[in-house]
Order: sequence, then structure tokens, then C-alpha cells
Amino acid sequence: MAHTTIRRTAVAALAATTLLVGVTACSDTDAADPAVELTVTGDPAFEGPGGVDTSKKTPDELAREQALAKVNDFYAVVGKLDGDAAAPIEQLDTVAGGPVLDSWRGDITLRRSQNVVGAGDVKVVDAKITDAGIPVGDDGKAISGPAWVHVRACTDISGMTWTKSDGSPAYDVNRPQFVLAQLTVRNADWPDANGWRVTSDAAGRYAPCDAP
Repeated sequence: MAHTTIRRTAVAALAATTLLVGVTACSDTDAADPAVELTVTGDPAFEGPGGVDTSKKTPDELAREQALAKVNDFYAVVGKLDGDAAAPIEQLDTVAGGPVLDSWRGDITLRRSQNVVGAGDVKVVDAKITDAGIPVGDDGKAISGPAWVHVRACTDISGMTWTKSDGSPAYDVNRPQFVLAQLTVRNADWPDANGWRVTSDAAGRYAPCDAP
């Protein structure tokens, strides 16, 4: 059956609800850029018992909601792992893939070995989906194939801290308050909603929110 991959560019900015998380990375890799908490406007539950009715939503709408929800899950898991050394590092596998998984796993493992503990939260000032590729059939219904969503977010990282065992800060105290995150969320198992993983952050370390 012939099919089409829906692309949505420069989607209108989504308002983002600030949630508690205490995460960032210590290295200079893409995945080590400041963390961002993204949420969906409206009801974030989109499937399963107690979820909203998805029958009237297009595959593109569902994919965008699912991808943003997975970003939310990702940083919640990272925050838990960064703040609790007893939490299994394998939990990252359920929310991350590719370079992000490798980098964050290495960063968290390193911080744990150095007895560095994270705390605080990230505030999303603004977030929007800038592009997406969602496989659909000629009938407009979702079909199997790799899906992806790009998210651009301006974040306030001023509330995040990392503390060494001696009580001194384990982060740059002169860092900027607002930084850019440019995330890619992929789903190799689309249209399975559980297949989404955060795979990359293209923003430079401490890039300003108005960076190209």
C-alpha cells in the first residue's frame, strides 16, 4: 500500500507546564546540554485506561503528543537516577536511545562514582515542535515505519544544582539562566506509543534561546 510521511514544520509554540526535575549532564556532548522538561497543552494522557479519546486525532497529532510525553518521561527518569544512586541505571533504556542513552548513562554513572548528587528543577519558558515525520497510509491512518519529532525549547536552568560530597557545587556557578534545547525524539516501532525515545540534542552547551 502506498503511504505518506507527514511533515509538520514550524508548528505553533506549545505552552509548557513546569515540572520538578533535577537533571543535566556534566560532559560537553550533545546529550550533556542542560535538561528540559516538556509537557503537552491540555490533557497529557492520550492512550490507555483513563486516557482521552484519540479517535478524532490525526496520526500527526498523536505522534506529537506522544513524543512530548516521552520527553517528559525521559527527564523524570534522569532526575530520579541523578538524585538516587540506588535507582537502576537500566531505567534509561525505556526513555532514551542512541547518543543520548550512551551519554546520559555515562554521565550519571560518573556522577555516582564521584558521589555527586543532583537536585532542583528545570523550567520550560517556551517549547514548540519545529518538524516531524510521521508514516501514514493513503487513508490517513498510521502505518508501521520510523517516526520522528523535533522539539525546540527555551529553558530556565537556574534552579538546578549538583553537589559534591564535601558540599561544594559540581557545576558552573557562572552558567547562564536561559539555554536552548533542540531535541529529536524517535519511534522505530511506530505506531506503538511506547516506542518513543529521546535520541539527540542538537543545541550547543549553554546555547542561548535565540540561537539559530
